[in-house]
Amino acid sequence: MRKHWILSGALIALPFAAHADELWVGSYFGDNVQRYDLTSGTLLGTVGTGKLDGTLGMKIGPDGSVYVCSELTGSVEKFDGAGTWLGRFATATSPTGITFDPAGRAFVAQFDTNSVTQYSPSGSFLGTFVAAGSGGLSGPDLGVTMGPDGNLYVPSFNSGDVLRYNGSTGAFIDKFIPAGRGGLTQPRQILWRDGKVYVTSDNGNSVLRYDGTTGAFLDTFVSSGSGGLNGATGMVFAGSSMYISSWRNNRVLKYDGATGAFQSSFVASGLNGPVSLQLVPEPTTTLALGGGLLALVRTWRPRKT
Repeated sequence: MRKHWILSGALIALPFAAHADELWVGSYFGDNVQRYDLTSGTLLGTVGTGKLDGTLGMKIGPDGSVYVCSELTGSVEKFDGAGTWLGRFATATSPTGITFDPAGRAFVAQFDTNSVTQYSPSGSFLGTFVAAGSGGLSGPDLGVTMGPDGNLYVPSFNSGDVLRYNGSTGAFIDKFIPAGRGGLTQPRQILWRDGKVYVTSDNGNSVLRYDGTTGAFLDTFVSSGSGGLNGATGMVFAGSSMYISSWRNNRVLKYDGATGAFQSSFVASGLNGPVSLQLVPEPTTTLALGGGLLALVRTWRPRKT
């Protein structure tokens, strides 16, 4: 395609590092993932060259591998923590985001089909999990995630909602955060922290904060354009800071994790459409698995075609 802008089982405890060493940045137009030292900001290397085309969401899976959505190859590619390609995990239609449930099943958001599909831990296709358009789903995006309540939350980019689905059946539950609440438009990433849920708003150039149980609007955590934020997409917390990818000006920006105040430009050059962020290793100690036209109109997201 051409590049252009368009309108019973036992529990198994797996150990992980208690803190992240690297920040991986997925660039949609760069067709790669770049690895940065989380302390110094030094570029450590590039991942996925020749394997990725239209890099979008990525996630560490239950096996510790990094799973990266490649929209234009229609695939999810698998890498180890050093960036070595381990193979193609699954094929999908315009995959934008991936998440996993406690049983190790993978759920992949498919932007063009307005649906979410499911896969076994080995990558075998298990069928459609969220039916096309269910609950008004339109443009499921990179922030698809399992919430702390065990349900699936999907940012619906085109409709502007954050939608909630039953984590076991995929049935629609509700609009957890309806479009416009707190000024929400074009939701991309969703994160829970300390009982609150944080959502990046792409064309709002901001991060909005909501009650993690009710979805009630709390406040604007990172104000529109703070620190030059332009196209808020990927988001992670690391230590006492929050990192946000600003895809329209090709930066990764750093904010105070408690107040949302701008701190610095973590990556100020060398990126091409940064949309997704992932800490590697993921900062957790154990994982329990159960066996058994830009600036003219901003009503779109970057696409290649």
